[in-house]
Amino acid sequence: LDEMQEMTETTLAFARGVSADGPTEPVDLAALLAELAEEASSLGADATFAPNGPVILALRRVPIRRALRNLIENAQRHGGGARVSLEQTDGTVRIIFDDDGPGIDPADLDRVFDPFERLETSRSRDTGGTGLGLPITRAILRAHGGEIRLENRPRGGLRVIARLPKNGV
Repeated sequence: LDEMQEMTETTLAFARGVSADGPTEPVDLAALLAELAEEASSLGADATFAPNGPVILALRRVPIRRALRNLIENAQRHGGGARVSLEQTDGTVRIIFDDDGPGIDPADLDRVFDPFERLETSRSRDTGGTGLGLPITRAILRAHGGEIRLENRPRGGLRVIARLPKNGV
């Protein structure tokens, strides 16, 4: 019953994440990432983020928090920890999540965004979720005008790059 409830809740969250409804508000993305990294570190493997000043964007706070928390938790669970950085370019903010895990088979880098798709095959709740975390994250980022990309790092580990427009939604 617990597994069914979790799957139902994440399915509903997925549906809500796809929606672009709801008001935006000014959010300091750097402060939010610092808070999430600190929370995650207190509950599991290290998650680090060193802000270099505020980055204010017009965002839907609750969904974007969920998306970023999911990326940090994935790096902790599958990569032994998360190193988060924030870069600003012309019109874009990039949030980079690096880990030291095994990475992902290149053939699966896009497949992980399919709903209910899990690369971890044990089906244990301890080692994986429902397979909706990354699809929800992608839907939330897209609802904000952003995108997400995964790539294996040359020396090992995975890099996740979440991109958001500076002008907000």
